[in-house]
Amino acid sequence: MKISRIFALLLLLVIAQMPAMGGEAVAGNTNAQCMECHGEMAADHAASLHRDIPCLACHVQAVEEDHEEVAKVDCLHCHSPHDEKMLHDAHTRVTCMACHLKGGIPVMDPGSKAIVFSGQFQPGSTLPIHQSIEPQTEMSCRKCHFKGNVLGASATTLPPKSILCMPCHVATFSVGDATTLLSLFIFLVGMAGLVSIWFSGTRDGQSHVSGVSGVSGIETRETSRFKVGAFFKIFLELILLQRLFERSKSRWIIHALIFFPFLFRLAFGLKTLVLSLVFPNWAITQALMDKNHAIHALFFDLTGVMLLAGTVAAVVRKKTDPKEVIASLPEPGRGMPLLIGLMVVIGFILEGMRIAMTGWPGGSGWAFLGYGTSLLFKGMTGLTEVYAYVWYAHAILAGAFIALIPFTRMAHIITAPIVLILDARSRTKDGS
Repeated sequence: MKISRIFALLLLLVIAQMPAMGGEAVAGNTNAQCMECHGEMAADHAASLHRDIPCLACHVQAVEEDHEEVAKVDCLHCHSPHDEKMLHDAHTRVTCMACHLKGGIPVMDPGSKAIVFSGQFQPGSTLPIHQSIEPQTEMSCRKCHFKGNVLGASATTLPPKSILCMPCHVATFSVGDATTLLSLFIFLVGMAGLVSIWFSGTRDGQSHVSGVSGVSGIETRETSRFKVGAFFKIFLELILLQRLFERSKSRWIIHALIFFPFLFRLAFGLKTLVLSLVFPNWAITQALMDKNHAIHALFFDLTGVMLLAGTVAAVVRKKTDPKEVIASLPEPGRGMPLLIGLMVVIGFILEGMRIAMTGWPGGSGWAFLGYGTSLLFKGMTGLTEVYAYVWYAHAILAGAFIALIPFTRMAHIITAPIVLILDARSRTKDGS
């Protein structure tokens, strides 16, 4: 290549990176130079979303002498990945072009198990990357989500994980699906009832709130402000279940096996959600969102096993020894632990179905219980059609659990922290 040709390409690169004053004119001039050799791309580029962007803004390697063999442009160089509301975590293995190419046909790469555009690994085929388009939601989803697909996608499109799912999953603050709306409505009605009872006063020194005694309502008189140390102490008592540990070691173990997994999962989910919104391109963000990554897979299976152990212990536990009876706490029932246990079991079934449907992708083995469950579905047909029903069963159980909290003994997970805070304020005021 002549020196003048190299100089011209370098000049084009500099122009392409300049702030756009009349951006369309700059793009047109630089693109015209490229189309002298790559005229077959002109129509695709003119119809794409990138038509006003100079070629060299993305194809920076085009200044090299032999740039026919340069690597494909990575969409994430300019675009941030979707957050969980669009990603649904299952789409971490779906490439951008599988959804965003006009007329693109998504297929599963037999090696990586990723969902890619069919032209990506067919020898001799050209990839019309300039035909990138905005997805038409339902039409775009139907590329993968249809009955009998071999991509491992549910035949039915599913809503994003809502605020209902946040205590246990990487989810979003969505409240759009019917299950979430109905569950939250019932929950809020129950909470309104609890608050109205609480403010109605007490009878014989006993609070009407389930699982709470010795609290004389919410005082309206002024109380002294918390000191930082006192607040931190209360926080530790709540997190470590300190008072329960002091009263009953066996009940503490059961509560810890259920409470801590929910707490850890909530912290994991919130951290991942924040990172996906603020630093979506970070490798750690992508790892935390990917169900097949070792960190995600192992963490959720371990905490799931803890939940199962705690719920089984709560259900089979014999009547409490009279010495361990705690007057301020209700005797734990079996209904809600059974509900949690069933929810977790169905969750592991869903995980096994997902791994089997997607062809046992790399890293899924770290989800040891989910992977073991997936082997039960080996060779089974129709998983993509059944998956949505199992998914909704799991979601409805989660919704039922949330909705029933104010109406059952499980209300103590809300009232107990309030009681501890009021008690601490009272002790601070009295100087004790």
